[in-house]
Amino acid sequence: MIRKIKFDDGRKKLAEGILSLCRVLSLEGQVLVNGVYSFSAAEVAGKLEGTDLFFNQGIRLAAQAIGEINQTAGCGTGESARLAAELLAYCERKSASGISPVLLARELKAAAKTLEAFVREEAVPLSDAKADLVEAITKDRETAQMVVDGSNVGEVVVKDSMFGETRLEITRGMRLEGGLAVGAEGTVSDALVLIVKTPITSFSSLYPLLEKTGQQNLFILADGIEGEALTLLNANVKQNRIHVRAMKAPGMGRRKEDLLEDAAVYTDTVVFDGIYPCRIEEVSKAMLGRAKTVTAAGSYTVMEGNSDNSRICRRIEGIEERIRDPKTNYYDKQKLRERIAGLMGCAPVIYAGGYTTLQAKEEKRRIESAVAYYQSVKQYGVLKKDDLNNFPAGTEAERFLKESMRQSFKKEEISAYLLILMIQKICGLIVMWLTTGAVMVSTGYDREDLELIKSGVDIERLRG
Repeated sequence: MIRKIKFDDGRKKLAEGILSLCRVLSLEGQVLVNGVYSFSAAEVAGKLEGTDLFFNQGIRLAAQAIGEINQTAGCGTGESARLAAELLAYCERKSASGISPVLLARELKAAAKTLEAFVREEAVPLSDAKADLVEAITKDRETAQMVVDGSNVGEVVVKDSMFGETRLEITRGMRLEGGLAVGAEGTVSDALVLIVKTPITSFSSLYPLLEKTGQQNLFILADGIEGEALTLLNANVKQNRIHVRAMKAPGMGRRKEDLLEDAAVYTDTVVFDGIYPCRIEEVSKAMLGRAKTVTAAGSYTVMEGNSDNSRICRRIEGIEERIRDPKTNYYDKQKLRERIAGLMGCAPVIYAGGYTTLQAKEEKRRIESAVAYYQSVKQYGVLKKDDLNNFPAGTEAERFLKESMRQSFKKEEISAYLLILMIQKICGLIVMWLTTGAVMVSTGYDREDLELIKSGVDIERLRG
């Protein structure tokens, strides 16, 4: 039997859920959750949920929209919460006056589309590097300058530090985590590169290639160097008969395959598997890649290849498309940015330090947010807060949306990308409350039920 729920009461509870989360997130500072300070919409939302299903649904809808903004742009949690609260209050007043929720949703969508087009047109490129843009996120001027310096060099990678201090380290070349299995630490120049995605166990399969390379330096990156191959390669290297350095490719599964392909593109070769494009015994010297230098430094190896070839540009474009895909989560985006840094041949790494595990974790989260925000500013430009006054608002919805956006920010310069995200996600949240949320309440179905209905599932039979 369909649950009997009053339309107005249900919509009101959805709105209360959205507002409850927005009130907490719009406060200055962070929120104490289970003894840890957090500014994550999802973590805070989990502690605000009660027993009412529609109240909880409102909280989840708001947490999803605000969380996506924060993960993509690196900040904007407080600003998004304030904007959502303002727009929801406006729509509640208009609905109470008798305006159809569907008509109101249509007006809000039109206003959002117009304002988004204005922001895209009026955004100006970042003229010079400004640590002030991210200092509020990093909470430290020196760390903010590291973010700016690193971002101006390439794609910044943020990692945990073994020390208490945060530091910036810029690596020239493709960095491969892990030590050598064959060969000694140091730097060699003008090295040939062999990349194999299967473990190398037989020395006899490598011997024909070693004869062809002669005394030239050879660097092998493989899924593994094992057994007879490992023993005989090390023995011959120690006796100076061959000049080989070899290491096991870092990572596992798909990430390892992607890294091997990246390394092959970076050194202008292909990944061999023992069958395609030929057996290891049949590999010629011309088929190998080239590296200007290979530097082994204990826990990692840096390979400097040819970062100007067209294959690299095409591969970077493909990775950037995956980063822009809304389905790509935050963790995967960070790994994809690491791959871009390697392909560009310049990897700025910020090691987030802290004197406790909790402090280091918080420092890393702040730096990652600052990097994401600054990169969005570099790509999409900034918009001055006063420039919103130039928006030619024609309808009442446009005027209210413009003023709400201005009230939500305290900074004078704002990332245009953050503005666009807020317009899309927050206006989408309110439109969902006005339309889809109304359907959920009037029929007595929650969000999970609606997804099942769309898939063709008979909800009433399941309940019966």
